Amino acid sequence: MAALNVLSVFDKEAAFGRLSPFQCREIREPDIPNPRWLKVRNKACGLCGTDITFIFMKVHPKAFPAATPAWRRKYLGHELLGEVIEAGSEVEGFAVGDRIGLRMDWPTCFEMEIDPPCPQCARGSYLLCENWGRRDPVVVDKGGGFSPYMVMHRSQAFKIPAALSNDEALLMEPVAVAVHGAYSRLPAAGDKVLVIGAGTIGLLTLAVARAVQPDAEYWSVARYPFQAEMARKLGASGIIPDEKNNFPAVADASGARYISRLGNRILMGGFDLIYDSVGNGTTVNNALRWARGGGHVVLLGADFKPERIDYSPVWNQEVTLSGINSHAVESDGRTSWDIAAEMLAGGKLNLDGIITHRFPLEEYQEAIRTFVHKGSKGATKIVIEHR
Repeated sequence: MAALNVLSVFDKEAAFGRLSPFQCREIREPDIPNPRWLKVRNKACGLCGTDITFIFMKVHPKAFPAATPAWRRKYLGHELLGEVIEAGSEVEGFAVGDRIGLRMDWPTCFEMEIDPPCPQCARGSYLLCENWGRRDPVVVDKGGGFSPYMVMHRSQAFKIPAALSNDEALLMEPVAVAVHGAYSRLPAAGDKVLVIGAGTIGLLTLAVARAVQPDAEYWSVARYPFQAEMARKLGASGIIPDEKNNFPAVADASGARYISRLGNRILMGGFDLIYDSVGNGTTVNNALRWARGGGHVVLLGADFKPERIDYSPVWNQEVTLSGINSHAVESDGRTSWDIAAEMLAGGKLNLDGIITHRFPLEEYQEAIRTFVHKGSKGATKIVIEHR
């Protein structure tokens, strides 16, 4: 990882080189290891910001995830659409030909077949599993969404409803993330809500929150014109430019009072609820200052580089800061995936235009370049297809 970071200073495409931990290789097609597993032929997979983080190894050694137990090999691609081609005899509810998504990307108690499961897995918060690394995975070379074939445990598979198109199915995982974020703190009628970031997760969070609570007022912080256009399409009342000195614009949008003293910028008042889909040091610090007294900031974005955070608004303004890790079982007993599927099948989300680019697997490097240069490419969701 350190070597790649050094090389990347001199070569922006060092992640594609021979010294990079990220490699594209042909390996033997995996077999199901026991009757509780399925074999899947993948049709396509979305390229996620987390994939980019791992490809370029932008993980700081002091970040919490860097200290968690690791496995020998990580196969990328979790926003997948696959088709079951083999199901073990103890797999119920799935049959050959079913379209599926991948619910649990990292090994949990279920995939490691630990019984009884840890308290987190037992309550449905599987991505908070406390048994990571305590047992070797049942399958090491299981593949991922960017593999033509893979195997997955029965607990990982989610059956795609017949009513969903293939493109809707491809967006199921990020929609489930947006659902988990929105359901962790739903807007109330009359709330002023801000979504920071207008990439895939930010746009989907805006769409999900508005579908659940249409009687709130929604604003979006967008960097590029094409993102602003999509945010408006999904229901944003207004757009705040993603620029260095946007405190006055945030104050105007929220009805707050803007104060600046010796470079210390604050708002008196602000948004009732803020979803931060970026999650870096700048956006978290801003979000805490843009929330009104007693407001709530939900952190959906994942940044693997620790930053200095001014937490004084948490006590001075009693702002609540909470976060989510992907998806889980929600408070009403449904999974984030169940809710996402119901919303899509019920026509509550119109996500036309979210998928902007498609590449065959053979052109994966160009797909990655497009992601890195999304502003000039007009890219929101990039999909890699198996043809």
